[in-house]
Amino acid sequence: MNAIAAKCFAGFIALLLIVAGVLYVRELRAVLADTAHQLDDAKQGIANRDGVIKRLQQDAANKAKQQQQLDTSTNKVDSTTAARRQEIRRVISENPIVRTWADTPLPGDIARLQSSPAFTSADDYSSAMPASDAVHAAGNGSEN
Repeated sequence: MNAIAAKCFAGFIALLLIVAGVLYVRELRAVLADTAHQLDDAKQGIANRDGVIKRLQQDAANKAKQQQQLDTSTNKVDSTTAARRQEIRRVISENPIVRTWADTPLPGDIARLQSSPAFTSADDYSSAMPASDAVHAAGNGSEN
């Protein structure tokens, strides 16, 4: 009877080992599935990041192209302005009537406008205007 009990005990141990093996394999499959899901998420994250990088690179290329176009336009305007100023200087130096007119001092209000900084926005203009100065009432302009 001892031999039968030993065989039954050995069979029970083998059955326990098989059940433990099946449970272990199930746990490994669950871990594998979770890891595969994490891998898919990581791949998607990488694809999204690569898309963002490509869009940023395209945006940077577009900005560089726009900057180049702006620089070209600015250079054209600068050269046109320089040519016009040169022409004005030439006319002033050649014509005594124009020279006399050009040498006439500007009225005070105009001189103040000319000496004010260039404003690039309404906020710049508002911040430069003193709050205590009231707008002059409409009149015949003889006070200026």
